[in-house]
Amino acid sequence: MRRRLPSIGALTAFDAAARHLSITRAADELALTESAVSRQISLLEEQLGVRLFHRIKKRISLTRAGAMYSARVVQTIERIERDTLEVMGHEGDGAVLEVAALPTVGSQWLVPRLVSFYAQRPGVTVHVSARSTRFFFSESALDGALYFGAPDWAGARTDYLFDEVLLPVGSPALLEGAASVSPHAIVRRRLLHLMTRPEAWRRWCGAAGLGDVNVMRGPRFEVQSMLISAACAGLGVALLPRFLIGDQLRSGKLKVLSDLPVRSEGAYYFAYPEEKAADPVLAEFRAWLQAQSEAFRRRSAGGSGPAGRGLSSRPGPARRAARRSPAE
Repeated sequence: MRRRLPSIGALTAFDAAARHLSITRAADELALTESAVSRQISLLEEQLGVRLFHRIKKRISLTRAGAMYSARVVQTIERIERDTLEVMGHEGDGAVLEVAALPTVGSQWLVPRLVSFYAQRPGVTVHVSARSTRFFFSESALDGALYFGAPDWAGARTDYLFDEVLLPVGSPALLEGAASVSPHAIVRRRLLHLMTRPEAWRRWCGAAGLGDVNVMRGPRFEVQSMLISAACAGLGVALLPRFLIGDQLRSGKLKVLSDLPVRSEGAYYFAYPEEKAADPVLAEFRAWLQAQSEAFRRRSAGGSGPAGRGLSSRPGPARRAARRSPAE
């Protein structure tokens, strides 16, 4: 029996119009005329027997059916693109994993360690994309995501990786020749904040026994790499984990201003869709990730100084919660 499949041309025209809510912009993106895009969408609606757009003069908006179909079409096109690139790059051989990671943690922690994974599984290719916020796995082609927070991700299971311990760091000029700076002197500087750690300075001041400090003053940055750049530029003092700033510490661009650490309220986890829990390639990647995380925790706990002690193997509240997650 002949399948009732829309043409790829009709689907791409619909997808572009649904994203832009404009036939004109969709035509520009696809390098087609507006009449060609409109014709493809009309043919698609005729084939489906459903109206996908409301049309009021030259403006369009998605119908309820159109919005639902658009979400499905986006996933389908993304998967076709991914599968096409996979076949082109590997000629159909080997397996591919699509994982997401926080931008800075992905580039500084995950990617450098992938060498050992490829040594174990040379036939597997791992694509890494940057994601700063959570998403629905059902609406993406991703197999997993390295993220920071709590072990609760809708429709997914989570594996605990490691905690985050922060230290106050800044430009070497802030030390003024001293080995360290007192907590009182640190909080008098401009405080630099990470948007996803709004309570970090409050927690550090609490650990330092400082009260009556306006910890909310100072600029805020969306990702860790921006915060690191701001601290290197001498904009102020930032709370950062040592493992993300190794290069800056070795080069002298940043200095640890105080050895007093503070543990973040969340932790780093790897989330993956529940329906892919039994996937053998994903299971191997998760096992490798656990081994890497355990080795990282051991090195951090055995390191010298308070920064090493801050990443101890003692389970905090976030880690205990992770052990109760379905992934364990």
